[in-house]
Amino acid sequence: MLYQLSYIPTERLGDLEDCTCRAGHLSKQMSKLLKAALMLLGATLPLAAAPAPAVSAPVMIAAGRCNSQTIDDASSHLRDYERHAPGGNPAQLTERYGAIADVIATLNEERDVLNSICSTDAQRAFFAQIAANAAWALALEADVAGRLNSSCPAAAQALPTMMLSDAWLALANVVNDNGGTVPQAFNEAIPKVQTRATAVGLTLPAWSETSAYWRDQVHAKAKAAIATCPSPSPSPTP
Repeated sequence: MLYQLSYIPTERLGDLEDCTCRAGHLSKQMSKLLKAALMLLGATLPLAAAPAPAVSAPVMIAAGRCNSQTIDDASSHLRDYERHAPGGNPAQLTERYGAIADVIATLNEERDVLNSICSTDAQRAFFAQIAANAAWALALEADVAGRLNSSCPAAAQALPTMMLSDAWLALANVVNDNGGTVPQAFNEAIPKVQTRATAVGLTLPAWSETSAYWRDQVHAKAKAAIATCPSPSPSPTP
């Protein structure tokens, strides 16, 4: 059962929970490209009078990498998951849960990459898209978590509640950072979170009142509820 697992969204969401964080690190692929470019520069310095052409290579790579392709791909996966619900057996539900978690991890890494190479204006637009897709992913993950834990009603409600509080905080961080302006990118994500929050009895506060403290309080209450679930019976040995 899923309630046996540790749900630690701060590790999976990372910077998605704080859209005002400092610059992150380049992805492994970008780091390798930059390292290769620097090695090339070192090899050509004795022969070249002006090193500018060699230095421009990573700059061009970074400029070309500042786009929404990875975000769009993640959104496409989520749209497909929403259109095609997973089967009802635990294996299928667990597989879907893992697939959605992979999307969240990809968005988290992409935020770090874009934070390192994009201009401030470009970052603001991309970060809003990332937050919207992360909230959407958490909403879909909440659906799966509820079904996986149907044997314990407390967990079936508490785990989705935790995920939806993380989703709302991810959106609120962007709104609050923008002085209260809700990005157009949130138009689809907001009702997805609100509808599910209503279903599990989670009251979503106003943007200005949404904080990590509120989220932590929701988590604490949910964990206490999950603790009341009986230990699942061990699987029979074949």
